[in-house]
Amino acid sequence: MSSIVGNNEAIKRRAFGYCRVSTLRQANEGESLAVQRELIQAICTLESLECVDVFVEEAVSGSRPLATRPQGSALLASLRPGDVVVALRLDRMFRDVGDAAATLADLKRRGVRLYLKDVGGFVSGDSVGELVFALLSSVAAFERSRTRERIVDVKRSLAAQGQYLGGDIPFGHDLVVVEGKRTVQLNSSVVDEVRRLRSLGYSSRMIAGHFAQQGKAVSHHAVNRFVKKFAADA
Repeated sequence: MSSIVGNNEAIKRRAFGYCRVSTLRQANEGESLAVQRELIQAICTLESLECVDVFVEEAVSGSRPLATRPQGSALLASLRPGDVVVALRLDRMFRDVGDAAATLADLKRRGVRLYLKDVGGFVSGDSVGELVFALLSSVAAFERSRTRERIVDVKRSLAAQGQYLGGDIPFGHDLVVVEGKRTVQLNSSVVDEVRRLRSLGYSSRMIAGHFAQQGKAVSHHAVNRFVKKFAADA
């Protein structure tokens, strides 16, 4: 891992760490960036590498390819032949199998090695390491796909049960807790008020203005949808 110069002093390879968390909350709590930095530094020490810098990607989605992320792009631009990139987890560094394979090929072409802790070490320049890397990339992609499917299924099930899944509460509805479950229910008093205003000849814009004066901001489009669905018989 090192070369020897005339004065018999070993020159360490330059290493650059990379770590990413998807949200600011993860950065401060569950996946501490400070801990990730320490682990990367420990790997560099173990492998006799000089840790020049650690590129930290905060609150950036893994759905973006490495080269399009602010710090990922900066990392790739800093590399030169003989350097080593150190990361802790494959799924923290790459978007998918294609991103992983393309990045690895680019690094090899540039004479840069890649070290991934969860793969077991160096994955470039080693046929076994590259095989493990390819297999884990495929498994990670499959798991992400299955996770997305499970999330969609759960959301559909909760929505069918009338449970609140987050986001803006529709006009004329209230967020209530029933048997420990948050759900959105129609407010009958709003229905009655809308019907009363309609009977007086109020347009959707006028109804929206009426509720705005009461501190309930709503667009006339939302009022129009509400009328069609709940007060069309007025």
